Amino acid sequence: MQHKRRAQEEIVGFVLIVVLVVIVLVIFLGISLRNPKPQQRESEIIYQFLESSMEQTTNCSLSEGASYLPLDDALRECHETGSSCADGMSSCDSSEDTLKKILNNSFAVGPAYPYKGYDISAVYVVNASGQQQVEPVLNITAGNCSNSYSGNSYWIPSFPGSIIVSAKLCG
Repeated sequence: MQHKRRAQEEIVGFVLIVVLVVIVLVIFLGISLRNPKPQQRESEIIYQFLESSMEQTTNCSLSEGASYLPLDDALRECHETGSSCADGMSSCDSSEDTLKKILNNSFAVGPAYPYKGYDISAVYVVNASGQQQVEPVLNITAGNCSNSYSGNSYWIPSFPGSIIVSAKLCG
C-alpha cells in the first residue's frame, strides 16, 4: 500500500514539473514572437559619414567656369532656389546623385550583407512665430529598415532655418 501511495506522489510531482515547463515555454514563446520595436542607437560613425559626405564635391556648377559645389552647398541651393547647374541638371538631382554614389560605395545593403538597408532624408526646418515648419528636401532609401538601426543627424545652416540631414543604417 505504501508503494502505491509513493508511486502516486511521484506521478503527481512529475505532472507538476511537466506543467511548469510547458507554462515557461509558452511564456518564452509569447515574448519571442512579439515584434520588437525599432531601436535607434546614435552612431558617431554615421555622424562622421554625414559630415564628410557634405564636403564631397558634386557635379553641379552654377555657371560655366565656376567651381563645383560641395554637397552641403548643393542641398542649400536645392532648397533655397532649386536652381539648375551649368550642365542643365537641377541642384536637387545633382545632390541626390552624389549622395547615392557615396552611399552605394560606402554601404552594401541587402539580406546577404551586414546592413539590411538605409534611409537618408534632408528636411528644412524653421521655427517661425513659435511654430516649427518642416519642408522635405531629399529622401533616399534602400533595402529594409524594419528592426534596429543606428542613426544620427547633421545640421546645415540655411537662414532663417536649418537643413537637417538624417541617416539611419539598419542592421
